[in-house]
Amino acid sequence: MNIGLQRLLEGILATLRDDVIPHVTEPYARGQAVGVIDLLNNIGPRLEWARGPLLVDIEEKRAVLHAVAGHIPGAALPVGHEAIGVTTDLQAERDRLDGLICDVLAELMGEGASNFPERDQALALIRGHLHDSLTREMKLTRKPLFAEIASGKQEPQQASAAPGGREGSNR
Repeated sequence: MNIGLQRLLEGILATLRDDVIPHVTEPYARGQAVGVIDLLNNIGPRLEWARGPLLVDIEEKRAVLHAVAGHIPGAALPVGHEAIGVTTDLQAERDRLDGLICDVLAELMGEGASNFPERDQALALIRGHLHDSLTREMKLTRKPLFAEIASGKQEPQQASAAPGGREGSNR
């Protein structure tokens, strides 16, 4: 998921201001919604994406690019940027590596790609990386509240929610 945190917060704030609060008629609930906007406005500048998952993602992308380079004649290995400091640097490196993976895919799928004797192995490595990456992403994503969203009523909280938002072993 490559949406910037500030953009995500801006979207949440706009939705609350433009779509939610105008439809809340009960004064207490309206005050609570305005309080959430105030909270997000104040906490937003202090937040950043967790570094751990970004570091894992970067290392996995580097590893797959190195592995794939062994299957493509004359392929250049990705040069790592070791002087990564803040989270925005990690995000930029992740995005750069994503771009390299896209370049490799374009090369493997373009004209003359069948000339690579190990093309299928390289594609399998990239497919495996994408699968693993999405699996990690899904483990960080909480189960959606579709029933509550559709009904507009709050569902009872399950006491068995595991840390990180995963309930039991549904996924």
